[in-house]
Amino acid sequence: MKNIVPGTLVHYIEVARLVSKKKPEITGNPAAINAHIGGQFFFAPHYMALEAHIHHTLNHTSLLGYLSSLAEKVDISLSDLLKQFCPGKGFFIDLYKAYQDLWRSSTLKGSSFNEFLEWQKKEKIGSTGYLDNCHGQDESLALMKNYFQNLGLPVEENQVVMGTGFKNLFNSLVAVLMTKDVEVDENGRDFRKRDPGTILVPRGHYQSLVKAPSFHNSRLKVIERIDADHIREELKTRGDIKAVYLSVVANPSGAIMPEEQMRGIAEVILEYNEANKNNPVFVIADQVYNGSILKKGLSIFSIASVSGKSFSMYHYTITIVSPSKTLGYASARIGFAASGATIPGDKESIIRRMKALMAHEGSDGLEVSTEVGVVGAYAFSSKKWIDKNSSYIRSQLVRARQHADSINSHIGYTFFTINNPDAGWYILSKFMRKNLPALIENSTDLMVYFMNYNHCAENTGFITRPGSQFGYEAPDLPLNDFLILRSTLAMKPEDLDEFFRRFREGIVKLAALKELETLNPEQVHRHLKEYPENELKIILNE
Repeated sequence: MKNIVPGTLVHYIEVARLVSKKKPEITGNPAAINAHIGGQFFFAPHYMALEAHIHHTLNHTSLLGYLSSLAEKVDISLSDLLKQFCPGKGFFIDLYKAYQDLWRSSTLKGSSFNEFLEWQKKEKIGSTGYLDNCHGQDESLALMKNYFQNLGLPVEENQVVMGTGFKNLFNSLVAVLMTKDVEVDENGRDFRKRDPGTILVPRGHYQSLVKAPSFHNSRLKVIERIDADHIREELKTRGDIKAVYLSVVANPSGAIMPEEQMRGIAEVILEYNEANKNNPVFVIADQVYNGSILKKGLSIFSIASVSGKSFSMYHYTITIVSPSKTLGYASARIGFAASGATIPGDKESIIRRMKALMAHEGSDGLEVSTEVGVVGAYAFSSKKWIDKNSSYIRSQLVRARQHADSINSHIGYTFFTINNPDAGWYILSKFMRKNLPALIENSTDLMVYFMNYNHCAENTGFITRPGSQFGYEAPDLPLNDFLILRSTLAMKPEDLDEFFRRFREGIVKLAALKELETLNPEQVHRHLKEYPENELKIILNE
């Protein structure tokens, strides 16, 4: 296990190979509980979003066609129905205003608003792939523009782009940031020059960020914390820093970045960019968790809403959202990005370049019915509905803490702790290195151990994500004195109980291994006599 480099992505098949190197026929532990899968596979999307999805599948109309069918059922006008969905009533999109904006930018702006609605509700949208710039995309982008505006972003026309989830948007954004605009060489050929650079990320970041920069001879640089002081220090010897990544709700810790911290970051970025107008630093704001808040009194703040004396952060920030997490619509694989940013010297904005890139790389092909359902999820998933899901997670967190206390009490000391997340569905289990046996050198070793602590026996083992995947063991930084595993609370209570039952078994054996390390040979011999023969084999790893 020593040849696993901390900070790299670890494929579970490779992990299984390492674990079973003495038994090649074993490919893993089929009895292990997968405890790392997030709530996006546990919570279902809002039922109206699914109804909108089905409505388009059967009728091929836009989202407004589905809304029209609802209006007919309750016998009210379509415009009056739209007014019922707005932030003032706990929703995230003001449907009435969003459709008015769509009307004003349409070819029917000379008609009345009600005439526009009558036309729009009958407009047929075929299943041709949502990146084909069809009428459905116009509707979706108009509604999502309103969503971003309600987050405090001054979004204008053509400043929202749609892609196949966060990863697709991030990858296309990295491609845009790390290349120059298209130029024509002396032979009349178009080409795009590479302009590689570095993206700053915090210790503890989303693991899907790792690969994309390397495709462009670029890299992530892990720093201890994304805040004003650390960013300012990095910019003193700027080198090739192109962007700063921040997650408003940190993945994996679930910590919400305070508004004060983001305003401090904005101040540093705006000050730096004022002095470096032709070579600015951008911010990538990951806001896929716009909701799912577990602690009362906390809220989500968008750094792109901050304005300075001369510049607005909106012109230096790319804000990315997706329905996978808070809205429970991971299977849709759709995300949205909004920004007013343009790289100096480029003819097109970052958003337009991202859109062009995704159109050429074959990111299209998703059914429009899925797109309609996703936008419906943003429109119909009220704060009340999301709070209900968060209430369930809070109850699971209480249950998890009871299990943790029971396990530590059984061991006789605090062998591990779990964090207290602000938002999301995950918990981090923290193990102090001093409590672990020497065979556990990093969090990947720890993950592998818990997968196979009882040699793949039935009803044993569980799968989590190691902290090494999130930059907790980054080469750029000194080692922590603890190791981290991430697991989810988004499971049935009985499944959480089973997870912690296996956790207890694994920890008891792990604590026993540590205790054996402290004993001299005579003590070891006397100590092992107390164990049955089958337990001896497990502890000695025979």
